Amino acid sequence: MKDYNIDIYGLLETNYSERQAKMWQYQLGVRGYFEYSQLGGKGQGVGIIIDAKYDIFVHKAVGHKGRILYLDLYFSDKRKLRLIQVYLNANQKERPQIEALYKYIDDTISDAQSRDMKVIIMRDFNINYRKYLMAFVNNKWQFSLFCTLECKRLLDTIPIFNDNDEEMYTYTPADSNRQESRLDYIWASLSMLEKSVNSTVVENDHFDTDHKTITLSLDTIQMTGVSLNTTNQKKKHIKRTVFQYDEMDKDNEHTWENFSTHLDLEIENTLMKDFSINKPRHINTLWDMFRQTLMRVAKSCIVNKQVTRNKVKTTLEKKLSIYFDLRYIINRMLETRSILNDSTSITYSVSAKWSKFQRLINMTLDKYECLDLSSSFTFLILDNFKLFLKNLCKIRKHLRLLFKLELDIMVQEQIVSNIKKRCTNFKDNQASMIHSITEEEMVYISIEKIYKKDAQGNESLITGESAILNETNHHFQTIAGSIN
Repeated sequence: MKDYNIDIYGLLETNYSERQAKMWQYQLGVRGYFEYSQLGGKGQGVGIIIDAKYDIFVHKAVGHKGRILYLDLYFSDKRKLRLIQVYLNANQKERPQIEALYKYIDDTISDAQSRDMKVIIMRDFNINYRKYLMAFVNNKWQFSLFCTLECKRLLDTIPIFNDNDEEMYTYTPADSNRQESRLDYIWASLSMLEKSVNSTVVENDHFDTDHKTITLSLDTIQMTGVSLNTTNQKKKHIKRTVFQYDEMDKDNEHTWENFSTHLDLEIENTLMKDFSINKPRHINTLWDMFRQTLMRVAKSCIVNKQVTRNKVKTTLEKKLSIYFDLRYIINRMLETRSILNDSTSITYSVSAKWSKFQRLINMTLDKYECLDLSSSFTFLILDNFKLFLKNLCKIRKHLRLLFKLELDIMVQEQIVSNIKKRCTNFKDNQASMIHSITEEEMVYISIEKIYKKDAQGNESLITGESAILNETNHHFQTIAGSIN
């Protein structure tokens, strides 16, 4: 774990007896949680080992039949995670046992989501997700686990961060006539993916196994909630610079070519290319130099304006028109109830007002193609108001379902979009590059590992301190497009 800077690691086929599992509870500065199989025999037992700095957040550990183990981590009242380690039977003839495990996984995820917990489920499912996706009829019982995960709105992490996910395998059979496949997975809740940085497949150098390891790198500050307090900043009228990229290239002074020329000149003048990185803190120093240079050139060469920082952001639901339609229905329900509670007689103005409400609501129903819920009451007697209120309840229920569906789709699209943006190379889009760097203040940079691809496309993991320094030094020396 220390070699690869891994904080949490899932183990399979531990084959530990109950006595051995207890002996490994505390070893080498990490905490181990193991589920002992009462059945015994080879290929049993699962475990999770976790770094001591995260073990303090573990609230509960629960195991099931030597095949499933989950930890509940409570970072705060609003930040809770259920981490599930799974090792499913490889023998399809053991269908009753496998289906019982599927049911337990379903119940475990449902229980976590009912408690507003995020979910990560990982390791060896012994089924192929690609076969499930490619199957014309995917209702085979073996694939029901994937149906469950999709219905729970969990996503496979590998395809999100890798364009070549079809070529990434985790299992290499001993029989050379059999094809490689991916049987190991990490699936996570959408909100956890928003806190993710990368997910990939790495070799197991320290284990004699035919499986590779899948990794998921998380932004630990976002996950644990340890961040700077911005409450006091919002109370002050703090200004920020907004760059107006649409105004570029409209005059001879503010052009992208002019910006690029000045940026290259400033980088040369600051001797950034000659900066040597020998210690981790040098990376932060170099990054700070580059960021200050970029901001200085951007403010002089790009059209910009100063705006107040403490503006209230529009929530996601308010970006949906159905949100306001639903609010309109709820308000009409409240008004109709007040009429029913009032003992006064129905006047002409009240009848006309509710007739207008009815027309507007019918137009709304037409927009959502649910005219079967439209009404045509005259509002001359209280019974009509009662029927109208009953119909409004049906409309509210229907619109709530549509609203939840649209909101879930919007959230999923935004999360995937944000992830893709973080993975985008901004070299050809200078506006996006500047926006990416300047919108959020960079406080500290710590590079603990580097994923690198060679000319053949083979990916390797670099963890040694000196190797990381050399690779980072080389990257910043070539950042302007030429090697110094």
